[in-house]
Amino acid sequence: MIGRMIGRMIGLVRASRRVYPPAMDNQNLLITNANLVTSEGPLPATVLVRDGRIAKVRKTATGERGSTLPVFDAGGLWLLPGGVDAHVHFGMPLPDGVTSLGPRASSTAALLGGTTTVIDFANPRPEESLRGALDRWHESFAGECLCDYGLHVTVGEVNRDVLAELPHLVQDGYPTFKAFLAYKDRLMLTPADLERLMKAVADCGGRLLLHAEDGESNARAEAALIAAGRTGPRWHPSAHPAQSEIAAVETGVRLALATGCPLTVVHLSLAESIDCVRRARQQAGAAAGLLSAEACLHHLFAGSGHCANREADFLRLTMSPPVRGPHDSRALLTALAAGDIDLLSTDHCEFSLAVKTAAATRGFPAIPNGTGGVGERLALSHSLAVATGDLDPARWLDVVCRRPAELMGLAGRKGRIAPGYDADLVLFDPDAEYSWQPLGESDPEVSLYTGRPCKGAVRHVWLRGTQVVKDGRLQKKLLAGGALRREYR
Repeated sequence: MIGRMIGRMIGLVRASRRVYPPAMDNQNLLITNANLVTSEGPLPATVLVRDGRIAKVRKTATGERGSTLPVFDAGGLWLLPGGVDAHVHFGMPLPDGVTSLGPRASSTAALLGGTTTVIDFANPRPEESLRGALDRWHESFAGECLCDYGLHVTVGEVNRDVLAELPHLVQDGYPTFKAFLAYKDRLMLTPADLERLMKAVADCGGRLLLHAEDGESNARAEAALIAAGRTGPRWHPSAHPAQSEIAAVETGVRLALATGCPLTVVHLSLAESIDCVRRARQQAGAAAGLLSAEACLHHLFAGSGHCANREADFLRLTMSPPVRGPHDSRALLTALAAGDIDLLSTDHCEFSLAVKTAAATRGFPAIPNGTGGVGERLALSHSLAVATGDLDPARWLDVVCRRPAELMGLAGRKGRIAPGYDADLVLFDPDAEYSWQPLGESDPEVSLYTGRPCKGAVRHVWLRGTQVVKDGRLQKKLLAGGALRREYR
């Protein structure tokens, strides 16, 4: 008992030290001659920043007379809130010692791409507490992550000790948890365990994120493929059948409504999955607000030149759930525009092509799953959806900035350009045309987007009032970003 109390006190002290991002330099400025993206279209605006936060937004292009603050002329570019990516994996370790691209390299790409806030996942080891996993993730991010960040907590088993931790973590600024109905014998929860977890999360005022694939179905499909000698990377999608996702989405939304647990179903990939969520909302009435859904950038590009039937293309596309067909891609984009999907994330988890190639010699189950995207999200989603007229610019900002912040406990601080919010700001050129090249240290060989025609470019970025990207280049001698306390008000 005494040991647990001491551990709890240490955890509180550590948490209190982490949730206040460090001060940054040059936090006072005046941005003039900008175009603020609104539901009425781009409108001229001037934004005053004091002490790293937005102090005033004026609907005029000219600055204040007699101002002694540094002035930045935006030159008529769009002024956006810093992007909020609610689903990333920076430096995620795998059991064989391989890790995805780490916090410094990944956060560099994020800033260059206009994303100033990310939320990663702390994944406990076997027998490790949830708090212990958080401590490890903070240690790996300290001084390395250049953007501000939060942490979800993955729950891979449901027992009395795990459930007892949840209220304390919510109180300490970690209100979101991740569960899986996939990955049998690793992370998969049974529907009964998922229901227990949802009840506990609802009771303590948290939110659950769900990877919705049925692990039993996937395991059967994988075993059949291996038995038939179909072990190359091209067979990975066949081990993740559509019905597996649909069944798991149905289970997740049913249990969420039964338990009153706020639920975000992550990385939907199928038109039928969207229909499941939409029907559940319609039937839920007043409880419809419990349900939200996420799409990821790579699923919007299905059937648009990813794959030329080469081995390297299948390696690039090894992710779960897999990229589906053009019909599903179009359905996701339509759902984003209509509000049936709430946020656009990346599930950024980048492994080099060399790492994937080496793992593929042991068969597709050994290939690290994931792709990059945190640097691509703003520019390529603008090119794909906004420049084509499929997504209204204001709705675009809803799904890449405002709603991720609100759903993940950062309302009032991130995701909008309004007084009192952090001065996370992006100047974006909507007319720039070029061929996409991965940002920072991201691997062009493994990227799904290298050479893709792109319209729209991030030019300048500020994090809490400090310019971190100028003319598309990362500034030198940046301070690290900070850990964020998140809560539902």
